[in-house]
Amino acid sequence: MKHWFAVAILTMTAATPAWAEWTVDALMQQLARHPTGQARFTETKTIAMLDAPVVSSGTLFYGPPNRLEKNTLKPKPESMILERERLTVVRDGKKHELRLNQYPEVTSIVEAVRGTLMGNQALLRQYYGLQLSGSEANWRLVLTPADERTQRWVTQILISGKRNMISTIETLQADGDRSLMAIESDQ
Repeated sequence: MKHWFAVAILTMTAATPAWAEWTVDALMQQLARHPTGQARFTETKTIAMLDAPVVSSGTLFYGPPNRLEKNTLKPKPESMILERERLTVVRDGKKHELRLNQYPEVTSIVEAVRGTLMGNQALLRQYYGLQLSGSEANWRLVLTPADERTQRWVTQILISGKRNMISTIETLQADGDRSLMAIESDQ
């Protein structure tokens, strides 16, 4: 009887699927399966020149693979829409457009978010070194800029979540300022 139990345990261990290992590849596969989504956010920006953090809130929308929208509702309305390589910002009734290829520093930060949402590891590795910790149920991905130009703006981007959902994005800037966005999915 003891022999049967040992054989059963060995069989169960050997039958553990290869995908059970939590790696950057496994995380990217999970994230790539995430459909179009909408969420609420609260962003806290800590800026050295200000006495108190700046807190904003609103909604986010992701339409794979190339559309991101950030609609700030408080403290005052503002929208940012990223579609392919064009970033449109509407603030105080004025519309501003940027072509990302003209601003490599901005591009690298945008691609950190877009690449993570798409589960596109190759895109992320163009700009960042990746380090994953935790488990599928509670993970943290650290993106460290690979080139000097981006390092002048950002020291790290820390993205955490559960399974295929992102729950926070923290950006640590080279000047000591930081931004922490908490995301609450509507799904």
